[in-house]
Amino acid sequence: MKKNGLMKIAFVTMLGLTCFYGNINAQETKLPEPKKSNTEGSLMKALQDRHSSRTFADKSVTDQTLADLLWAADGINRSDGKRTAPSARNMQDITIYVGKADGTFRYDAKANALIKIGNSDLRKAVSGRNKFIQTAPIVLVIASDTSLLNGNMALSGIDAGTVVQNVYLYCAANGLGTVCCYAGEDTTEVQKFLGIKAENKPLVYMPVGY
Repeated sequence: MKKNGLMKIAFVTMLGLTCFYGNINAQETKLPEPKKSNTEGSLMKALQDRHSSRTFADKSVTDQTLADLLWAADGINRSDGKRTAPSARNMQDITIYVGKADGTFRYDAKANALIKIGNSDLRKAVSGRNKFIQTAPIVLVIASDTSLLNGNMALSGIDAGTVVQNVYLYCAANGLGTVCCYAGEDTTEVQKFLGIKAENKPLVYMPVGY
């Protein structure tokens, strides 16, 4: 009887794990292939047009535009897995989280996909005094895994900054607006919201819209 009981427990455990991992897989949403040759203007024109925006129209961002934006920000642009944004010692410490009306997601550059991590509105969670973030159709949270850089926040800041500039330039070239908002020293609540470890530090919030 004891053996049968243990077998039942093992079966239920395996069934639960199967359901759990199956649910995780179901949360992956493939993004459209980035239109890498879709250039609206020159780099010099994008630099000329780069600016910060804190007001946004009531207009959604398409999946294609989001895919292009995320690839420009920190996507894979070489067969060896290197990115559009450089990182210290190529540690690729940056993770981008995406908040929009239908939930909160993590950008998976290798899979070109969004991994859903929750249904709550990330825009509200990170807005703080910057209430205008809630009016943007999407917000990007740029976080650095500081453990990959031995806790060197200067390197984390530089790596995040290169992603920020990529976002700015893509937006300037494609008629979008954005602004770089400092996440602050204490990001504990946002880390809890995202379900990430203390070493994975949100550094910048970037609302994006028209």
